Amino acid sequence: MMKLRACVLVMPVLLAVGCGSEEPVVDELTGQVLMEATTKYDMHRLLEDADISGGQWITTAQVQQFLQQKGSYLANYTDPAWGKKASALIVERSAAYGISPLYMLARIQTESSLITSGTSTNLAKATGCGCPDSSGCDISYAGFGNQVECSAKKIRGYFNDLDAGRTTISGWKVGLTKQTSDPCSVKPVNKATAALYTYTPWVGAYALQCGKTTVGGSSLVASVFNRFKGEYAWGTGAGATCYSGTVDANVAERACVQSSSDALWRQCLSGVFTDGATAKPSNCSASYPYCASATLGRSVPMRTCVQSASNSTWQQCAAEGAWLPASSAPISGAGPAGSCFEMYAL
Repeated sequence: MMKLRACVLVMPVLLAVGCGSEEPVVDELTGQVLMEATTKYDMHRLLEDADISGGQWITTAQVQQFLQQKGSYLANYTDPAWGKKASALIVERSAAYGISPLYMLARIQTESSLITSGTSTNLAKATGCGCPDSSGCDISYAGFGNQVECSAKKIRGYFNDLDAGRTTISGWKVGLTKQTSDPCSVKPVNKATAALYTYTPWVGAYALQCGKTTVGGSSLVASVFNRFKGEYAWGTGAGATCYSGTVDANVAERACVQSSSDALWRQCLSGVFTDGATAKPSNCSASYPYCASATLGRSVPMRTCVQSASNSTWQQCAAEGAWLPASSAPISGAGPAGSCFEMYAL
């Protein structure tokens, strides 16, 4: 465990620290000095689902300004492998998986302190993705852009499992009691909490119940998220769009999408998709349903490309369930609605 010394004039910590012999509390997992636990969280409900899957209205300019205000090293950092500034990567890669950039900022701070640090320390493991407690980090995930991509992709995967009624890869599920590594007996009441424990299976020092005091854990993510949320005018998302992996684009407020992963309907409301339902909402501003294919004898998701048995032409499933000509599909793998979700040739 990293040993650090600090003075109370620098930052508050869980253990009272003076400029003498006492040491601050250092996170056993990340090596970061833990903040004073001024706010405590219910370990069964750390964040709301929209805290992780919302925030799609947050812009690169907002994140850039926030990083500058924090004096972050990331404010002036461009990832050479991606050719993009850190603020752009945080927003774009989060949006690509329907994850809130504000949650990503909290995840980065929790794992590496890079949001408030003026140095590049921990840049290669910014989000702790691919860095299990039991071993070192996987070098294939090294680098800032790769870390943001990895983290957003994993959290979206956990939500997809939970949306489909499955447990996550490590066995977390809403309403299912499971032991954390602290250990604590936790029964998540929402998907956000189950996803957080899948990523970081520790309650940590910021919970009302249980939690190891020398580990920040998932409760620290909640604490940092709410602190960052209150420190900047991020907006409310009124009239915001939602990124849809099924459509592979942002869709408008109140638009409805029949998901390619489970065929359930979800509606974009204030920048966040609702939970899945079998029935299509009645007030959709636009809809992206499955399209009925006579060639295949079944319905297929938005963006699917099919070569018609009736005339051998290529068609693509598009908005409002319409089939549009897609003559370039066999060459480019795309049509008027974007890249082909799947391709079916005669």
